[in-house]
Amino acid sequence: MQTDDKRLSACRCASGNKEGQCQESHDPLPLINRRRFLAVASGCVISAAGSASGATAGGGGANGASTGGLPPVDIGPLKNFDKDGISEEFIQHDFFVIRYQGHLYAASTTCPHMGNTLYRDSNDDTRILCRGHESVFTAEGLAVVGPASSGLVRLGIAVNAEGHVMVNPNKQFPQDKWDDKGSCLVIEKTKS
Repeated sequence: MQTDDKRLSACRCASGNKEGQCQESHDPLPLINRRRFLAVASGCVISAAGSASGATAGGGGANGASTGGLPPVDIGPLKNFDKDGISEEFIQHDFFVIRYQGHLYAASTTCPHMGNTLYRDSNDDTRILCRGHESVFTAEGLAVVGPASSGLVRLGIAVNAEGHVMVNPNKQFPQDKWDDKGSCLVIEKTKS
């Protein structure tokens, strides 16, 4: 059996000459033994498992359950959200802030179809677009055009003791959970 430090080279010459008889200059192709192969493969498996568990831990549950991960994002005082519309102000945190028909919510900027990044329509500020496959979503987050068949995932949203709106990216609410507590805030209409 070979030692880990010993390397053999093989000629990649297409002429079929035996090793050492090749007339052309080639870079040697290192060969590895079984022990080194298993060490490298084990490292890849452990790394992949760690990455997968980290993604799951930070992703939150489909029922809005928090499973740790990213800290909540303070998006400012509730009074800042006095008009209906789709804000891209927090797109660096991977969510839109949307006020629509007396409700305030944070919607993921990830398309539920294939995971492409979403954008507010520059021609119609009540729509969200996926440029990847041309899906269109309403301000409420409903899929209305294209291959996306489910609405946008909403993130946990609440008002803290100081009156600031906090978005929790670890709590996720797919369309069938939009009525669950924590998926949106009901905005009281102010008297004019």
